[in-house]
Amino acid sequence: MKILIPVFLVILFCGRTVQAQTPEDLLNSWSDKSPVEKVYLHFDRDNYLAGETMWFKGYLYSDFYPDTISTTLYVELLNASSVIVSKKVLPVAFGNTKGQVELPDSLSTGHYFVRAYSPTMLNHAGEFLFSRRLHITGKNPGGSPVFSGKKTRIEFFPESGNFVSDMPNTIAFKVTDESGLPLHSVGIVRSERGDSITEFSSYHDGMGMFDINPSKGIKYYVQLKGDPSAVKYDLPAVSGIGLVFRLMPNPLGRYFEIYQRPDNPSFRAAYIIGQMQHRQVFRMELNPEKNDLIGLINTQKLNSGILHVTVFNKEGMPLAERLCFVDNKEYRQTAQLLTDTVNFSGRMKNHFTLSFPDTIGGSFSVAITDPDYAAESQRSENIISSLLLTSDLKGYVHNPIYYFSSDDDSVKNALDILMMIHGWRRFKWSELPGISKQALRYQDPGYITITGKVNIRDTRKPLSNKDLFLLIFPMEDSLNSSMQFMNTNEEGRFRLDSLVFFGKTRFFVSDMLGKKNKWLDLYPDSDSINTSFGLPSLDIKQYLNPAATIPDSISSRLAYDYAAILNAEGQMLGAVTLKVRKKSPVQELEERYASGLFSGLSEKTIDLVNTKEKITQNNIFDYIQGRVPGIKVQKNGFNYQLFYRQRFSLTGGAIPMILYLNEMQTDARLISTIPASQVSMIKIFSSFFGAEGNGTGGVLAIYTKQGADLNNSLSTSADIFMYKGYSITKEFYSPDYSVPVKTDSASQKDHRVTLHWQPDIYVDGGDTKVPVVFYNNDRSRRFKVIVEGMTSEGKMVFIEKIISPSPRPF
Repeated sequence: MKILIPVFLVILFCGRTVQAQTPEDLLNSWSDKSPVEKVYLHFDRDNYLAGETMWFKGYLYSDFYPDTISTTLYVELLNASSVIVSKKVLPVAFGNTKGQVELPDSLSTGHYFVRAYSPTMLNHAGEFLFSRRLHITGKNPGGSPVFSGKKTRIEFFPESGNFVSDMPNTIAFKVTDESGLPLHSVGIVRSERGDSITEFSSYHDGMGMFDINPSKGIKYYVQLKGDPSAVKYDLPAVSGIGLVFRLMPNPLGRYFEIYQRPDNPSFRAAYIIGQMQHRQVFRMELNPEKNDLIGLINTQKLNSGILHVTVFNKEGMPLAERLCFVDNKEYRQTAQLLTDTVNFSGRMKNHFTLSFPDTIGGSFSVAITDPDYAAESQRSENIISSLLLTSDLKGYVHNPIYYFSSDDDSVKNALDILMMIHGWRRFKWSELPGISKQALRYQDPGYITITGKVNIRDTRKPLSNKDLFLLIFPMEDSLNSSMQFMNTNEEGRFRLDSLVFFGKTRFFVSDMLGKKNKWLDLYPDSDSINTSFGLPSLDIKQYLNPAATIPDSISSRLAYDYAAILNAEGQMLGAVTLKVRKKSPVQELEERYASGLFSGLSEKTIDLVNTKEKITQNNIFDYIQGRVPGIKVQKNGFNYQLFYRQRFSLTGGAIPMILYLNEMQTDARLISTIPASQVSMIKIFSSFFGAEGNGTGGVLAIYTKQGADLNNSLSTSADIFMYKGYSITKEFYSPDYSVPVKTDSASQKDHRVTLHWQPDIYVDGGDTKVPVVFYNNDRSRRFKVIVEGMTSEGKMVFIEKIISPSPRPF
């Protein structure tokens, strides 16, 4: 129970110092500056083996629409000690992102936790971070908490936070065992004199409520029937001041009642404010002359979600609060999963269709798994229950998906009791004057921003107002090098923003004219996205309950699969002696770099990786000059032309060589900006079938260093710096058994649990049909399909379907 009276006094004092701003003004000011943002992750499944890959799709949500505020999402895998095992940094576009976590094969069996957030979400004290528990089967099973289940805990929650004497009060309660699991209970409310006041029983998942009109100065307690120890559970203390605020369901929204005393003007209701996601959605004036007030809050035009209703006095002091859930169904997007071709035989093709009958735009993801390896027979949480319900509540909510399972009154009543029990607020009204004025601690990085300073080599003099050339070399994707330009200001500083690149990346900076690249000293600033926020440890206790443990039958299957993987990895080939001719360094270099027509025989190949020569030339043309017989380098200002063996056209003019950089035809001016030390290989062709006119004047193919070659070269160069980009995302591998496979591959058992993962479903149009095609493994005889996603209008899709063989007719 929350004791509100001392808080009232503080709020009353603060309210008098900020009379110029009403509570709703402060709330809206804060919300405008720092809107509420949430994130939900759709995983391909709910448990994994160590060494497997965990796939996920992220959906960001703000103000009931896909989030357009955040550009970067952090996803962390933590162990039971809240130590980060793996961390991913991902770019966000149009409110969604995707990624994967490669689970180390050294992980021990146990519970692990995923936490996801953007930097701007941390401005709300980390209250809207996504977190979820997952089970991983690996080595050396660790010990799990052991609960006897004998201890019973009861919590009491007076509606609106006040338990006031001589007024009709509603008390919500929650009964759980020591692990936090709900218990069905029946009990009696008694006064301190032992008088029986009322009886009650839990309504849903250990939760319920009862009405009581307490007397001033009397204490009350509860005893559970069937409890041989007759433990007394005390109700909150009764207060002689305050008011009672009650909400009840109504077809148009919520019917309210307010009971208040005539002798205490400071605790008389003047108006009601409703807010959702920290934004005011209504204000209702009340008649201050009446002691008992009734009325209707019409919620039909509100967005669905948790409505936070607060009663204020005329001085802006909050007197009572209550949460309720608005469910207008506008958040649901219609979609259908059609099973066109279903085949449970091993390695056979299946074809489903995801159909959207409406005209929509949005992003969706599909996971198809083997349900016989799922920890839960049905999902207990989904995108709807997470973004609309549990993300706004603190503490453990048992099976939240139940509250969206039907429109029955029993479900609605259970949800209303849940709102009374979780009447927890993300902020205190008394804190708003300070919060609304505070500068935000965290800002969105706007994707990757690289800043720094360029000086003239070995001096403190900045390279001012200079256009510079930038070469970008991804360390793990040598085929995706790129080029762009940047400039410095008067102080020699540069700024590159809104960048998106992945993995460790090297940046080489040179003067655009190719003259002064060896005279540059670079001083890049700190990383803009790969940073540590020092977040507190997760509250692991709220996840540790027996209901979420994997059934023994599933656990045994997973342990068997993990043992099979270890045995397969441990198989060693017998002694085999192979006699092979060792390739030369140049042959190995050509295999790493050259492809297609470029891998053919050339007149000459120059290896600049394995050479012992110290290469100091400004560019590769300066290096070639005088070193390659038959090639003449002609410089005209800042441009270069190369001629091979002085070949002439029919008109008598010399034919220049055609130049290729990383197997792409390129202008000499661009190549001249690359220092010779960054070149790995040069190939010279007297003619080239792939070039214009068959390369009559000859072809020069230049390759820049990539991968390990680049990492090992010029690691201390002053004009090269390293930057770690976004985490590399991979494509889900799904075998195509329509293509014949090698004998060795065909003999290997296919025991994939995730049969299909399709995170990149983008829809824009009407009556859209998306094909979902996959091949079965060698053992699955049922399919579990989960579809989740969000439209550009903030509507959400959730489909869960188990596809099983049809029963045979008798």
